[in-house]
Amino acid sequence: MSRRIDSPDTDADREIHACIAATPPQPFVVRAGAGSGKTTSLIKALDWVMSEHGASMRARKQKVACITYTDLAANEILADVNDDPLVHVSTIHSFYWSIAKTFQADIKVWLQNDIRRRISDLKEEFENYSSRVRQTTRDRNKADQERYARSLEAVAGVRTFNYGMGSDYAKGILGHEDILQLADFLLQNRPLFRRVVALSYPFVFIDESQDTFPGVVKSFKEVEAQMQGKFCLGFFGDPMQSIFMRGAGDIQLEDHWRAITKPENFRCAKQILDVANAVRAQGDGMEQVRGLHERVDGGLKLVEGSARMFVLPNTLNRTEALARVRAWSSATNNDDGWTTPDIAVKILVIVHRMAANRLGFGGIYSALNDKTSDAMKQGMQDGTGWPVRPFLSFALPIIAAVKAGNEFAAINLLREFSPRLAPAALTRQRAVDVLRELHAAVSRLVAMLDEAGTTIGDIALHLCDTGLFKFDERYARVLGFFRDVADAVQESEAADAVPAEGLSSDAAMAKFLNCSAQELLPYERYVSEGSPYATQHGVKGAQFERVIVVMDEEESDYRMYDYVNRPGFCGGRFV
Repeated sequence: MSRRIDSPDTDADREIHACIAATPPQPFVVRAGAGSGKTTSLIKALDWVMSEHGASMRARKQKVACITYTDLAANEILADVNDDPLVHVSTIHSFYWSIAKTFQADIKVWLQNDIRRRISDLKEEFENYSSRVRQTTRDRNKADQERYARSLEAVAGVRTFNYGMGSDYAKGILGHEDILQLADFLLQNRPLFRRVVALSYPFVFIDESQDTFPGVVKSFKEVEAQMQGKFCLGFFGDPMQSIFMRGAGDIQLEDHWRAITKPENFRCAKQILDVANAVRAQGDGMEQVRGLHERVDGGLKLVEGSARMFVLPNTLNRTEALARVRAWSSATNNDDGWTTPDIAVKILVIVHRMAANRLGFGGIYSALNDKTSDAMKQGMQDGTGWPVRPFLSFALPIIAAVKAGNEFAAINLLREFSPRLAPAALTRQRAVDVLRELHAAVSRLVAMLDEAGTTIGDIALHLCDTGLFKFDERYARVLGFFRDVADAVQESEAADAVPAEGLSSDAAMAKFLNCSAQELLPYERYVSEGSPYATQHGVKGAQFERVIVVMDEEESDYRMYDYVNRPGFCGGRFV
């Protein structure tokens, strides 16, 4: 087994083992602080399920499910359990689709009802428009009603539904948000569905539970309540490390559940741990213990480390101020790593806006973050949102391939994304002619990105008009009125209300498409972690030798971060 599974058990690990080995197994909630080895405990829990119940589960063709936040985390956990087929590790979207996809009739009924709901909401919204609402908004509402009506008619003829990056109901494709809503509906309203899930996955462990969607928590609680004694639910998380506003936060215990606390911190030097405990004292009060140790002369010694606070006036140039802090740290610690460009120092900013402005994609950040839905915010922050995917998955990679002279990579991208290379399209035109035209279109795309006046919308229209990339229905709709939708930017402030769908999304997309295309590369570099800057969203659970935390009240609109009270500081900017 892996090193993590073989590491010594903590008191919390022994409690988790007891819950899993009990008859029947007892549901539990693990609260594990930063650096505590939460993932190690999760992996141990999976191993204990296999050792305690593996034989009976294999006989019944059952599995233990582990739901985590990213595909990367899922792959790491799978590797730690040696890719045992008894363990199913995936993101919530993938897991939800795996349990729902065979219920095709239920999917159709749910989708038809959901589309009818959207049409009804649009009609109600239209009827409540005041005289201040402009005609373009009224026309767009009517167009959306008609679009959904066409989708409703088309869905009736769909025989098989599938899961894709973006929704295209006429083709039976459901997007990310659809999958969440669909599975939550089935789990919360279909007792038979809950029973099937519990009998297929008698153990379900949820990682990063504080950031799990509340609907997901409610759904699995419904399963546990119905199948009590035959279904064991385990949550692993820490409410003090919540990142996303949509998260469930602190998981409320049911009467027969067990609360488990893991207070150890194996990662942080003493001075870092002291700061963390001072912050945590104003939260849940859990005090973390132990700290990072190193082996010295055959024994273990606590690493002292260093933690310093720099309070700087907000009149200083931010880049210069940061350089001064790095230079001081280098001299004081006798460590040149503090001044080494980029990778040697991790600069942690509290919100993405700070990194966006510093790295040069402030327009993209503002467009997709300010006054937008939580889903759009999160999709921009982690690079999974539908507005940015065409550029991250195709446009920027093919530009990079061409500039690197990698024709093989470029043609593979075209085969994957260009509708002009689809077999049906090639029956109407000679392949050599299509390739010649695509080559010219790609060459123009490369040139466009380097031109100062090019907008993201220009890039998107070029991809669409030349057949380099096929946009989903949602994106095609936005591009269809791109020239007109810019009015929504000003109009959104005058409307009586901005709905969750429609105008707010249109206004955000208008701003996004009007951003400079030259913001795309620094944005890509940031979300792919090629930058020294990061936020808690991107590096939670990671470990670095040198870290600078930047907290800037002036740049932040996140009032959820209380800069004043947490460290006992009164005003200004500090790092």
